[in-house]
Amino acid sequence: MIVAIDGPAGAGKSTVSRHLAARLGFTRIDTGALYRGVALAARRAGYTPAAAAMLEPFVRALGLRFDGDALLLDGEDVSSEIRAPEISRAASDFAAQPPVRAGLMELQRRLGRSTDTIMDGRDIGTVVFPDADVKIYLTASAAARAERRHRELLAAGHHASFETVLAEIEARDHQDMNRAIAPLRQADDAVVVDATTLDLPGAVAACVALVEAARGRK
Repeated sequence: MIVAIDGPAGAGKSTVSRHLAARLGFTRIDTGALYRGVALAARRAGYTPAAAAMLEPFVRALGLRFDGDALLLDGEDVSSEIRAPEISRAASDFAAQPPVRAGLMELQRRLGRSTDTIMDGRDIGTVVFPDADVKIYLTASAAARAERRHRELLAAGHHASFETVLAEIEARDHQDMNRAIAPLRQADDAVVVDATTLDLPGAVAACVALVEAARGRK
């Protein structure tokens, strides 16, 4: 079974999908981490998003894999480094490049089909797995997402004002929803889970119910 969870930045996709996978005994694939890993590797190598022609072979050659929730880049655990604000911003720029998306598509599909999987990202239910068994669009208001992201940054030692984080969230939404390739949108057959006023257990419970209902239909 493949469960696709899409939604805007900061909606809690990573946290909800991690808890959902633990509840159901599924494997979780964080595609956002993969794109952040590409951005980190590209910046280290001196590439910019403008180097489109060189990015697909570069991405295909990267040693990206998961060890539990940890993302390994050629064996190095980069899970903390990819969460830095500058890498998050760069990930959106690189994700807008068709060669990057093409380079990661095969990896995402191979990982997703290997077992019962929960995969979260921006275009899982619309592009990567349009035939997913369950499609969830997890969202929340921009203010709620900015508040959560602001708390995460402070806890990780990154200092930024709430106003700056909110502006970045809104800019990321605009960029993700208006990019030419695989823009963020709700799949026609996706179910919306609005986490603006839900706590984590409530959001996870809503998603569990959707998966269990799909299991019952099989």
